Amino acid sequence: MKKENKILLMINDFAKKMASQIYFRALRDGFVSTVPFLVLAGLMILINNIIIAPDTGWISGFVSDTSLVHWQELGNKIINGTMSCYSLLIGALIANSLAKSRKAENPIMSSVVTIAVIFIMLPLTNAVIPNGAKAAVEISGYASFNYLGTAGIFVAIISAILSTEIFLWFCRSEKLKIKLTGGIPPAVTQSFEALVSIMLTLLIFGVVSFGIHSLTHVEIHELINKIIQAPLVHLTTSLPGFLVLCGVTNLLFALGIHPSGIVNPILEPPLLVAMQQNTEAFAKHQDIPNIIVLPFRDLYGHIGGTGTTIALILAIFLVSRKKANRQFAKMSGPLGIFNINEPVIYGFPVVFNPLIMIPFVFGPLISFTVAYFATWLGLVSKIVVYVPWSMPPLINAYVASGGDFRNVILQIILIAMMVVIYIPFLKGYESGMAVEAPVSKESKAAKEKEADDFSDFKEFM
Repeated sequence: MKKENKILLMINDFAKKMASQIYFRALRDGFVSTVPFLVLAGLMILINNIIIAPDTGWISGFVSDTSLVHWQELGNKIINGTMSCYSLLIGALIANSLAKSRKAENPIMSSVVTIAVIFIMLPLTNAVIPNGAKAAVEISGYASFNYLGTAGIFVAIISAILSTEIFLWFCRSEKLKIKLTGGIPPAVTQSFEALVSIMLTLLIFGVVSFGIHSLTHVEIHELINKIIQAPLVHLTTSLPGFLVLCGVTNLLFALGIHPSGIVNPILEPPLLVAMQQNTEAFAKHQDIPNIIVLPFRDLYGHIGGTGTTIALILAIFLVSRKKANRQFAKMSGPLGIFNINEPVIYGFPVVFNPLIMIPFVFGPLISFTVAYFATWLGLVSKIVVYVPWSMPPLINAYVASGGDFRNVILQIILIAMMVVIYIPFLKGYESGMAVEAPVSKESKAAKEKEADDFSDFKEFM
């Protein structure tokens, strides 16, 4: 037991160090902050391509195609301000979080520097196919949404971390600060103090971008895609790689360690890129490329929260003979509808509960495998719309699939399967629970003394 406890303590210490690691924390905070933008973009994509799509939309028979195309402009403009400029958003937010962790005096300036660096990294010319043309032409002075959207996430992440660290390093030097005196407004003072640091930081990234392109004749986005992004996307969107990372996530949670700052910064960026690829293909009515994307995890293996604990709650209602467990399920059940399951994990508990940990860790991996092959065989639709993790089950499956009820049916089947998986472990756990806590000799003697005192008191009365 001592050896096992020592191993668990080592895992716990390592996880805490990883979760508190400043760059992982900045990535986590950045991605969490962009959820509203992604949800709005997903909603607009759903409306444009399912509800008001010309010829095939739900209302296409009641409204002219000309009007529907005109209405789609609203959604396209909102998509441009959310998904299509996602790299700018995530880069600015990561830089801001990192600068705050470094106790920077003016964190927002780091975000501005990051945005400037992201534009420095963009190619000067882009291949564009004009409307009605078949061949592409080279155009300068044009910033492509291909690089500013989710396809540029890794360039944005690298730019945010490196530019913030370099900029703040320069800012610490008093020799590089231009001091102004005489009742100057604080905003003016801060901008002049950071003037040299900003110039040096942007100059460094300008030289790097120019040097890489001159030596390799490849733009930095293409280079990052080949070296980092493509391999990570391939790893996380392949079933074995995805199962390993999700298995680690479940195991950490079962050990009482929240995995959001450890696994998610590795898992989520590539899956978000894959999600964007699906969304773009769906909007263009092309073949959907990826089965595993970011919402795949929440739709099929984290139903009701990590470990599909909504199935555990249903299993309690079905077979539990413990009144306390049933009362607990009644209280935590409503939260499970919105995929909030910390009360179940820490209160039931799942944490350090050997029997319940087994289905909690391995059950979702079975669900992922079933969902993967169901999608691969064409029994359900691939995920094409980003949905937030807090959207209730069944609804999220319908929305994410672009309105396919088969995905809802699959989710119901997976929940039922997980209930069946949880039931024998729940029964084993309850059969091993003591009906009554053992009473120590000291507490028994105290109770007897209390009874004697009470008897004396009654006689006195």
